[in-house]
Amino acid sequence: MCIQMSSKSLQPTDKVPAYIQSLPAEPSDEQIVELGEVSEYKTAISSLLNDMEDLAALEKYKNAVKQLLLPPQNQCTTE
Repeated sequence: MCIQMSSKSLQPTDKVPAYIQSLPAEPSDEQIVELGEVSEYKTAISSLLNDMEDLAALEKYKNAVKQLLLPPQNQCTTE
């Protein structure tokens, strides 16, 4: 069973994406770039800036930014 968590029950770390929580306290630049979400963003922005600016590149960039900034939409807890 999936239960939606209310904003009252969220802890401060619940709003921080899991990929950021997995980093050590003092991450190096390499550790940050190796994260899947950051790597996808890097690829998308490089493609957008260096290649043709078309709808596919813009869509890829949009999705990479959303994945980086927005929390997952289906956060559920189980009983």
